[in-house]
Amino acid sequence: MWKYSALVFFCLCAFRGMAQVGDSAFAIRKGNVLAIRHTLKNRETLPMLAQRYYTDLVSIEAFNKFDEKKKLAVGDFVYIPLTSDNFYCHKQPLETTDITNLYYKVGEKDNMTMIINYFPAKRGETPMTKDELRILNDMHGYNLTTDQALFIGWLRMMPRDSEHVARGIGYPAPAKKVARNIDTVKHYFGGLDTAYKSETADGANALTEKGTAVFFDKPGKNTMYYAFHNGTPRNTVVKISNPNNNKTIFAKVIGPVPDTKNFANCIIGISSAAKEDLGISENRAWVELSYPAN
Repeated sequence: MWKYSALVFFCLCAFRGMAQVGDSAFAIRKGNVLAIRHTLKNRETLPMLAQRYYTDLVSIEAFNKFDEKKKLAVGDFVYIPLTSDNFYCHKQPLETTDITNLYYKVGEKDNMTMIINYFPAKRGETPMTKDELRILNDMHGYNLTTDQALFIGWLRMMPRDSEHVARGIGYPAPAKKVARNIDTVKHYFGGLDTAYKSETADGANALTEKGTAVFFDKPGKNTMYYAFHNGTPRNTVVKISNPNNNKTIFAKVIGPVPDTKNFANCIIGISSAAKEDLGISENRAWVELSYPAN
């Protein structure tokens, strides 16, 4: 009789564990960062997803590198980047609402160190250690198995509200957050600096380059900054700094540097509207670049 009772007990425990994982969210690796792969459902829009996952529309568009002419359809994948605003790995934030357990499906070549390096970089916080990840999963060693559901922390995600979807007003608006740091950088194109932080894991996954910039006139209203740059895809956000005064702007790549005499021996072309904010008066200047590594 005791053997039967023990078998029932272990089955119940196993079922409880499977249900707990099944009711949770899974992160995947997208490049060198983690993201949520969301399957677009009927009547869902990108602004609604930005609200649901506690992020912003620009970050989602930049992370997915959506073409401005692309029309999304039901069933399409939308990748939601994990950031310091919607992902917690050290401890469950009990005072925060809309928290869901987050898991990662271990790949064939994954190990604990690699997985931890995928986590978004957070200012003023020590990265998670292998021991912390091991304890979080109640493991005795550091070895992982392929397809293992590894618990990595907590995701801030609103539940899908069918009433709000039917009314077409998205998800409940996230609570207003108190600014933790004073942002002295001007925001362009709806917050290109935010998109840059998302694409580069807050600068941790970025390449740098130094060289000459050439400024070009762009017709129409210049309320945003554009750039020509070789080696980065269209719509990539580039951080551009003037080393002489440490002034910085962010620009959106619209194509490679034109092969013309005007752009000879330069690494980037920048719309001339950025000259004033960079503190530059000439049409050519030495700049420092930073942009996503992948």
